Amino acid sequence: MLKKIKSLFITEIEEPIGEEQPVEKVEKVDMEKGEKPEKEQRKEQKKEESEFTGRGEPNPDFIGILINAMQDAREEDFDYLHFKNNLKSLNHLDFDAPTQFKTAYAIAKNQGVDRDSLVKSASSFIEVLNREEDKFNQSLESQKQNRIELRKENIRKLRDQIFEKQTEIEKLEEEIRQLEGDIGEEKNELQENRERIERTSADFSASLEFLKKKITADIESLKKYLD
Repeated sequence: MLKKIKSLFITEIEEPIGEEQPVEKVEKVDMEKGEKPEKEQRKEQKKEESEFTGRGEPNPDFIGILINAMQDAREEDFDYLHFKNNLKSLNHLDFDAPTQFKTAYAIAKNQGVDRDSLVKSASSFIEVLNREEDKFNQSLESQKQNRIELRKENIRKLRDQIFEKQTEIEKLEEEIRQLEGDIGEEKNELQENRERIERTSADFSASLEFLKKKITADIESLKKYLD
């Protein structure tokens, strides 16, 4: 039945016209969970902005949803979809558009339908589609909040964390530079202290040797001159 109603609008779908059967509901698109595999979703989530800039194409799933809504809104009486079905049944005849419409309308008039009621019925389906558009836009806005705005906020938070880490890294690098400078100063002090100690040791040894030689010389003189 779904194919049959689709075929009223999409000429590529061909199905013999027979007695109408109850419409089988098509599974609605889950706007909360999405239709794409998780792997593909993760790829899309890596992008901050959508790269899609083209026009959309009629989607069989969406068409099914909209036709379901139209079917739910149908009344028992002859309506626009009945007329559309009659119109399609004339496709095999070599009629131009005006003749097709007039012929289908003649069939409808035999069932007590006038032009105004057909226009009213068709307009009511436009209202149904408008309501579906409103529901879709609400769901789409929720999607934007959950899948786009939330991700953008997460990206902002991650960038803030990166900035904080970079600031910490810069601070640590500055501390490292200061410590390396302190090491350099300590090395200079170490060298100066080593040289000072070695000089002091050498001076002490020289002084000690000087005095020992003087005393040794005096001892020799005492032994030599005071016999």
